[in-house]
Amino acid sequence: MKATNPIVIGEKSFDLFSLNLAINGKYLPDGTPDASIAARFIPTRLVEDGEPEQAQEQSVNIALGSLSGSDAATLTAVAEISAALQKFILSKGL
Repeated sequence: MKATNPIVIGEKSFDLFSLNLAINGKYLPDGTPDASIAARFIPTRLVEDGEPEQAQEQSVNIALGSLSGSDAATLTAVAEISAALQKFILSKGL
């Protein structure tokens, strides 16, 4: 993923993020969907030989135990991820 604002560490510019993402979807007793989410964005850059270099110590972590009370941007992002996963599932005939 491209960083909107590259992170500069020392003289090195990290203009990419590697992403670790975990989503645990569930349904509440009233039938509404909910999820817990953990995401880790790791600043990354490609060096001369094309190998990735990561700044693990500068990672940004986001954890949500529930979507309840989340802001609009978070709910939109989760909806878009869910839609992409649904499209993938349908394409595989699952």
